[in-house]
Amino acid sequence: MGFEAVNISNVEEVKTGQGVSQFLIKAHSRQEPDIMIRNWGPDTDLAVHSHPYNEMFYVLEGEVEMGGQTYGAGSCIYISAGTPYGPTRAPKGAKLLRYAEAKRG
Repeated sequence: MGFEAVNISNVEEVKTGQGVSQFLIKAHSRQEPDIMIRNWGPDTDLAVHSHPYNEMFYVLEGEVEMGGQTYGAGSCIYISAGTPYGPTRAPKGAKLLRYAEAKRG
């Protein structure tokens, strides 16, 4: 991957899952991470799940609920690979920075 820099104003929004995302850094292979801004609306409702890679969320705006706990703006949430988490909701909407480590396997 080397060095990459991007300005969010130059990144298009794309529909992903239950929201809209802007991929700041998009993995070109399984050995590279994804870094994105995720915008979740009040209809966000993700079941308990896990991923085979480490993941981090930083709440930029709004609130997100994970497993009955509410995290507001300024919260950093780190989830180790294989750790089940959720259910995940954003009852009032939320804007998050998400880092998904390079995928394993």
